[in-house]
Amino acid sequence: MTPARGAVPGRDPAVDAIRGIALFGILVVNLPFFAMPFGFGGDWWRSAFPGALDHLAVFLIQALFEAKFVLIFSFLFGYGAARQIATNGEGRYRRRLLALGLLGVAHGLLLFAGDILLAYALLGMILPLAARWSLGRLLKAAALMWLLAILTHALLAIIGIIEPDPATGADAAVVAVHRSGDFLAIARYRLMEWAIFYGLAPLITLPHVAGMFFLGMAAFRHLGTASLSSLAAPGAALARFLWLPALVGNFAYAAAAMAPPGPAKPAFAAAELILRGVFPPLMSLVMIGAGLSFFNRPLGMRIGRIFQADGRLSLSLYMSESIVCVLIFLGYGLGLYGRLGPAACMLAAAVIYAYLLVLASLWSRSFSKGPFEWFVERMAGPRRLRQ
Repeated sequence: MTPARGAVPGRDPAVDAIRGIALFGILVVNLPFFAMPFGFGGDWWRSAFPGALDHLAVFLIQALFEAKFVLIFSFLFGYGAARQIATNGEGRYRRRLLALGLLGVAHGLLLFAGDILLAYALLGMILPLAARWSLGRLLKAAALMWLLAILTHALLAIIGIIEPDPATGADAAVVAVHRSGDFLAIARYRLMEWAIFYGLAPLITLPHVAGMFFLGMAAFRHLGTASLSSLAAPGAALARFLWLPALVGNFAYAAAAMAPPGPAKPAFAAAELILRGVFPPLMSLVMIGAGLSFFNRPLGMRIGRIFQADGRLSLSLYMSESIVCVLIFLGYGLGLYGRLGPAACMLAAAVIYAYLLVLASLWSRSFSKGPFEWFVERMAGPRRLRQ
């Protein structure tokens, strides 16, 4: 396969393009949690922004974005971890995880309670062991994690029916804190959210993430020294096979999540959780397969060059997305917390992403790594010399 013009040696340009686009999906999901109480997952937005456009925006976020793009990154993380362990050994890989974990702690405490970096660093500790497994065992582990995710979501659904979440009525206080500009008060609230996030993560987020880690490692085990783009044809076939159940299941999930407060809400919330356990990984696999196929075609190669710089700097841009959102929405920035509805948040995500896309392109003309990639590399230490 001929490398795309502008590709960086040693990197797969299609993977960089997929990773770059996934950053937009991550921003679309995360930005409402910077902008309003409980993001699109709460009910505050329903009374504050009752318009049809905002309802449509929340539906699309939950159907096409939420829990999909983070799993794309999880698959690529597992694939990349297997390559790093095979190329530079377990010690350097573990030092990379330490650096990633430190960034995750800083990100969670200072910027965003929904940080995923620490979770990646902690879960990633099992991957040196998994790197010794056979292809079949990795695939079985991925399937087991998917089944575990389905079971944990079902357990939460049952608990939700037996003991529904009470309405707290604290939304006005949350808005006041975030608009106040009181750094310590905002940090205390973020710490509470962070504790809740990591308390629920083993039931909601981590089984899916671990499953995609194992699936990414299985791809490396299958391919060996070949690039991930070698799976372009099978990826296209997988996308054709899965797209319909993935689309129907995720649209059903979004429809259940959109149920308004009322006596039937616990039943809809249970359906929402059960569907969330099953279908988001299918959509992620559709996107990965379709992306590998598209970005290895002539048109896709040309379009992909727009996003490759983002993909190469994905860690720095992930952190930058949070920094920009903090400066826009919190009181010690522009103080727009609670002033943008879900539809405006989607538009804001597109504008911020375009801005960072331009910055990444300009940065890449002078530097091969972003500042946070550089930090991880420095913490990891020197690479092995190739014989």
